[in-house]
Amino acid sequence: MARLQTLLFLLILGISCNVVDRIEQSNEDKLKYNNRTIRSLQAELKSDTRRAIRQLDVREAREKGDQYFNAEIYDKAYYYYDYVNSKKPLDKEAAYRLGVTALAVRDYKKAQENLRFYIGKKDYDEARYHYAISLMHIGEYERAIQQFDRYIKEFSYVDENRLELAKRYRDGATFAANPRVSGFSVDRLFTNVNSGYTETGPTAAQGNQLIFTHFGKNAKSSIRSVPLGGIDEPTPLSEEINKPDFINKDPMVSADGNTLYFTRCYYGKLPECAVYHGELQTDGSVKNIRKLNEGVNLPGFSSMHPSVTRNEFGQEILYFSSDRPGGYGGLDLWFSIRLLDGSFTRAYNCGTRLNSDYDEVTPYFDNEEGVLYFSSNHPETMGGFDVYKAKGEKKYWSKTLSVGVPINSGADDYYFRLQPDTDGFFVSNRNGAPFADYNNCCDDIYVVKMRE
Repeated sequence: MARLQTLLFLLILGISCNVVDRIEQSNEDKLKYNNRTIRSLQAELKSDTRRAIRQLDVREAREKGDQYFNAEIYDKAYYYYDYVNSKKPLDKEAAYRLGVTALAVRDYKKAQENLRFYIGKKDYDEARYHYAISLMHIGEYERAIQQFDRYIKEFSYVDENRLELAKRYRDGATFAANPRVSGFSVDRLFTNVNSGYTETGPTAAQGNQLIFTHFGKNAKSSIRSVPLGGIDEPTPLSEEINKPDFINKDPMVSADGNTLYFTRCYYGKLPECAVYHGELQTDGSVKNIRKLNEGVNLPGFSSMHPSVTRNEFGQEILYFSSDRPGGYGGLDLWFSIRLLDGSFTRAYNCGTRLNSDYDEVTPYFDNEEGVLYFSSNHPETMGGFDVYKAKGEKKYWSKTLSVGVPINSGADDYYFRLQPDTDGFFVSNRNGAPFADYNNCCDDIYVVKMRE
């Protein structure tokens, strides 16, 4: 079943600005298509789609929205219901479905405003459940707990899986009401990097450079570079990296500063992403760009969010996210070891200490601590993706712990990366930024510092 919390993201992950008439899907395809992380961990600002929808009459738009809704493609249904609601605000069913689908595109305010009118109404038993989730996203945890408790008490006859989910979300809200406090402070990165659209995947490079991904209007992506601490405008990397007609994202510089890893996605019948790497030059250019072998990039499935570390035995280990078979949920964390000839071994799952029945994304291994940081959107988070950490390597990990506030919030929080010679970074769509569309539509880069 499609997950309302699954955004990307990754990621994040679709991105095409055309209206997609793709309704008939197998359950496996539906899960993959609905995984927003694969479609780039960002809200879809589809002005072309909005324009196309406005050419339809209201009846046609409603029918199209219903088709996507019934196929559980909520992020597309949202745009049709938003248009219908603007023309026919008294259409109760369209307004309710707008509230449900608004969660899929992170329009938390619209979800809350629409869903609250249907709580306790006949034929809208699920309104309270979705409304409680919307309250988590805006940080109203005590109210969310009350709504989940009432839902669990009043609707004990509903599907057992739904009840179990409600209990797990309630546990997340209970934790969020009294969260763990980290030793970090956070601040939004300077404005020459962040825009009203989406910025993700920050990584520090040699020469005090920040490399990151920018998603602009209509979700066009480019990997860019900018000097840290200055006022220069970011410069896109060459077309060898930013290959036209692809989504290029998730840059990560190796610890020795010599290799740039990144993700490249293409959108055919289904979206598919793969990990690439190239030799990073002192002038910022990248040469000898190659797609990693099938040990990492399994054909027919997506691999993304690369992060490389070297252990005490000299092994270079690549951690990444993938939806390949053998996992426990949508996207899992996997690892592969680089061999002497430069190829990578078959990928191995990082195990259930890290992976859940939902999505685990954006791994980063901190060599100084021996800790892997990553994000997950399982129901026990504070809302959306939260950052977690675990000590260990490969398949052997300690108990996973939430990093806590102020890193985590009711919004999506991911791409947490500590840098050895500069401030760390993470990405969030939390309130407080100038968004190009509705509040929380887009991701920004934040600076992480240790509290003094």
